[in-house]
Amino acid sequence: MHMNRPFWILIFAAAVLFFTSSFDIFLNIDLGPNVRLAQLVSLALVAAAMITHRLGLNLEMPLGAPLLLAWCGIQLAFVPVADFWQKSLAYCIWLALNIALCFAMVNLFAGNSSRLQTLLKLYLGSFVFVASFGIIQFALPIMGGPALLVEQWWLLGRVPRVNGFSFEPSYYATYLIMGLVCLGSLRRSGVQEFRTRGWTLSYLLMIVAMILCSSRIGIAFVLLELSIQPLRFLAKIVRRPSLVLKFHVSAKRLLIAAVCVWFAYAAVDEVIDWFGDDPETFRVMLRGTGLLGTPSHSVEEREDHFEDTLKTIADHPWIGSSLGGVTESIASYVGFKPQNFEETKRFEGQSTFAEVVAASGIPGSIPFFCFVALYLLVPLRLARTASTYQAAWLRALVLSLAFEWAILQFNQNILRLYLWVHIAVLATVVASVRRQYALPGESASLAGGYGSPNLLA
Repeated sequence: MHMNRPFWILIFAAAVLFFTSSFDIFLNIDLGPNVRLAQLVSLALVAAAMITHRLGLNLEMPLGAPLLLAWCGIQLAFVPVADFWQKSLAYCIWLALNIALCFAMVNLFAGNSSRLQTLLKLYLGSFVFVASFGIIQFALPIMGGPALLVEQWWLLGRVPRVNGFSFEPSYYATYLIMGLVCLGSLRRSGVQEFRTRGWTLSYLLMIVAMILCSSRIGIAFVLLELSIQPLRFLAKIVRRPSLVLKFHVSAKRLLIAAVCVWFAYAAVDEVIDWFGDDPETFRVMLRGTGLLGTPSHSVEEREDHFEDTLKTIADHPWIGSSLGGVTESIASYVGFKPQNFEETKRFEGQSTFAEVVAASGIPGSIPFFCFVALYLLVPLRLARTASTYQAAWLRALVLSLAFEWAILQFNQNILRLYLWVHIAVLATVVASVRRQYALPGESASLAGGYGSPNLLA
């Protein structure tokens, strides 16, 4: 591959990776563990990066690479601990591929501004695509159409719970919250490009999709995202009370707000009438919450798995079980020994940080948590010296990563591909910016790679 040739093939491969990173139940191959299309694309990108290395180009390590490699080595060391070691080994390979993807993205896309800007817009667009599919998935059965990849229903055959291409609605929300928060942060940053009607519509589509998926923890995180701007405004008023006198709302915005409130009131009134005529439907809609005597389903199951994950840590605080062996440790509490990948799915760990400690042991989890802190702090520090556009992207990607880490504490597992795609995108932006703005004490060699730095405009 010659560096002067068009890179549209690499851009296309990255786009396929972005658009399919949440595909759990579509375009997958079941070989025991599910092999996803996005993983195959990841392999292709890693191969492309390795080809450029063979041509003698300098390779750049992603931010935090030594910490990730150390943590991966710890997982590999604990593979023999599990009786069903095949899953532990498979998870180590999966983790290694995620790390390799970060390396590939940095070395393929950090060195050209137009390529990187295209990449970032495609990344945002992939969330809009999945959100739009979720809305269609919800609307079609209600209108008498087919049920596209629907896994769960509020009313069987009539009202679906949106799951997109994911296993279940909570996974869908876990994926989509990153795009919503990232775009929301970019819009709040003042970069006019993301305050256009097109991106406003995209933002609203993601909010609607998150609500329709009906994941309670997902909706809570949506409300948290929507509260950021009002909280920022209140903080400004607390610091400078005189701003209240300067506050002005246009008649157009007041009219839009009034219309929205009216539609919301009409919708709520209609829903109350509907439930009043059919109380049993109301109980169906509460199913899974444990309220009014309804079953709690996943709520209790996740609580039990979280307690078992903590018990695993308490029983073996210094010796980890590896990421693939956590399920075996949890299964042992009910006297069961999984013998294949399908049987292990019933005993997955809960809360990704707890899962990491159970898999790594307390000492072995230190590199991972240092890596988490590094990706939350270094980009924000770098944003202080970057351009407005660069800083906006760095802060948006960090904020959305923080939301993702938070929501993953109510879900599993740490190897979700879309999480690592996001980390790879953030690592690529960091690498691009660092080539121009080296942090204090850093070597100028950080600008190595593709020669003179081409950065985000």
